[in-house]
This record gives sequence, structure tokens and C-alpha cells, in this order.
Amino acid sequence: MGRTTWTDVPAVVREGIETALGGAVVHAVSQAGGYSPGGADRVVTDGGRRAFVKTLARSRNPDAFGMHEREAEVLGHLPSTVQAPRLHTVLRATVDGDDWIALVIEDVDGRHPGGARDGSDIGAVLDALDTLPPATGALARLPRVADDLVVEFAAWDRMLDGGFPEVVPAHVVAAAPAFAEAARGAAAATDGQSLAHVDCRADNLLVDADDVVWIVDWPWASVGAHWLDPLTYLLDVLVRGEDADVEHHLATHPVFAGLPSASVDAVLAGLAGTFFEKAARPDIPHMPTLRDFQRREGLAAAEWLLGRWAERPSGEPPAYPAVQEA
Repeated sequence: MGRTTWTDVPAVVREGIETALGGAVVHAVSQAGGYSPGGADRVVTDGGRRAFVKTLARSRNPDAFGMHEREAEVLGHLPSTVQAPRLHTVLRATVDGDDWIALVIEDVDGRHPGGARDGSDIGAVLDALDTLPPATGALARLPRVADDLVVEFAAWDRMLDGGFPEVVPAHVVAAAPAFAEAARGAAAATDGQSLAHVDCRADNLLVDADDVVWIVDWPWASVGAHWLDPLTYLLDVLVRGEDADVEHHLATHPVFAGLPSASVDAVLAGLAGTFFEKAARPDIPHMPTLRDFQRREGLAAAEWLLGRWAERPSGEPPAYPAVQEA
């Protein structure tokens, strides 16, 4: 089962959305991208007003319902300098004993970056992510990336102790001790004072007609290193198979200035381990594609790091001291 569509949303919720928008919805197009089990609809009213509407029933996925609530809180506090759609309103209703939530958000008419598969959007995306400010006010109270990732980035040690799932290729298993050593400094490396999106993939970015990049879907927003979102976007470039030199961007874009190579290695190692570990878990109801996505993310991170090690003079992973926070 895929996303909720506009017609799946109870009438009372749709009527509340229409009241908030000041007109009846005469056109709705459900968006197929992403991994949320909820609805994601671009709607147009009879008065020509446009909005992007995210809807979800608690029974469909209680955790995702909580993430919708968290995203509403984040959107309500984003400073105007952040290139993100604005939250119009949040609606809640109980229908037949089931809680529903709807986020009515400014609509951005744009495309996801990377469609040409030639790397032509990478610079604009990195430029947009470089504008994310220090987390202040209510945003400073968001969870810290480093705290959230301590357990996740220990995945290699757990797999070394308990065995490797089938999703981890044999050549990656052979390098697992080096991955584990690198990943032990990964959580500390992600610490910082910046507002971080923490889910920076092409399907959470839009490029409008003026080539302005908009950052959407904020439920995982946290406080962390300024370079973390740009690095994970480069990983997404590899996952999608773009013809692009991610190492060139890593070496030349200002958002990565002063970033220690050991920090990059550590985070790639940590991401590879946690994605492989998650990919081996049972499927989540109403999210049938998530595990394959996690497997591909883990493989891309592992192969990138193996390639980085192979390019070094010794061709071997270095010994990793405690990674310095960037």
C-alpha cells in the first residue's frame, strides 16, 4: 500500500483544509516521491489558491504521525532567511476514533534536483544548504544530531559482535573492522551549532523556475554541523547514479571549507553501518520501499569510503584518532 491520496482523507478534514484556504479544492495531485506513508497533495482551490497539504492518520503509522507534529513545530519557527515553504496552518481532527493531522504549506512549483543525472544541480543545492543559519531561539532547543546518532553509528560494532545481515556485501564485510574504527568518531564529528535538516535528499528539495532551491520536509530538523546536510546530499547524488565527481565538490565548495578528511570518513562509515543495519529489519507497514532505499544508501556510503581509502598512498584505511568536531 502506498501513500494516502486526497480522496482517502476524511471529508471533515478536507472541509477544514478548504476553509483554511478560503475555497473549495477543485484540483489535487498526489505526490508519489518520498517514503512517508501519509498523503502529500498539491491542491488548487476554485479561487486559484495553491497549497501543499500533508495528511496522515495516527493508525496508519503512529511514529510518522509524531513526525508530522514535529515538522509543524519546526516550520513555525524557521527564520525567513531559510529558503523553505511557509506553514499556513495545522489542522487536527478525530474521525471514527482515529486521529488525523493536516499540514497546509505554501506550494512551490518546482522540480527535484538531479533529474538530468549530470550533476548540474549540485552547486545550487550546496549553495542553498550553505545558507542554513545557526540554530537560535526555539530552534536551539531541537535535538542535537550528535546525541541522536551515538547509538546508530555504533552499528558496525554491533554487527561485528552479532554477525552481518545478508544486505552487507562480502567485500564490505571484509573491511568491517576498518569501518567500525572510523565510525567510532562519527557522532562527535556531526556536532555543531547549525540548523540541520538531517534528511537531505533530492525528493526533499525543489528547484523553481528561477533555479532557486527550496528545502522541504523538516520533521528531522536538529542542531549539528553545518556541513552534514551537504555531505549527505552528495551521498544521495551517488545513490541516484548521477554522473558527478562528488570529491570535487567536497574539495572546492565553501560549505566544506576546513572540514577534516577524517570527519568525512567517520560519517560515511557511520552512515553505511546504520543504513545496512536498518535495511535488514522487517518492512514497516505502508512503507514498502524503505528497506531497499536504506540498502542502497548503505552501499553507496560504503563504496564511497572504500574509494577514498583506495586513493590514498597506502591504499589502506588510516588509523583513526578521536575525530575532531568541525
